[in-house]
Amino acid sequence: MNGEALPRRGEVWWVRVDKRRPAVVVQTDKVREPRVQTFLVVPLTSRLHLVDLPGNVRLDRRETGLPKTSVANVYDVQKVLRADFVERLSALSSDRLSSVSDGLRLVLDLS
Repeated sequence: MNGEALPRRGEVWWVRVDKRRPAVVVQTDKVREPRVQTFLVVPLTSRLHLVDLPGNVRLDRRETGLPKTSVANVYDVQKVLRADFVERLSALSSDRLSSVSDGLRLVLDLS
């Protein structure tokens, strides 16, 4: 990240996990400070059939800054080191972030 601003909830980034992939930050901004070295993300995938799983959210390429339509796969929440955030692509609208949050609440059984 080269000392840039910390990732914010709802932003779409290229991150390095098992490989370079896009993801949306879902961790609250309430713990957004330099001492926090990891962030929770939901990976985005171009495997559109995954949109049929309850809670997953289809995202248009205009929303993400990616070349293809994608799916926020809420079944695959991941922890990413701050140093593995490569490039910020966009920020989801509050409505779309709310849909991802609803999907997380469903799969994690949170009220």
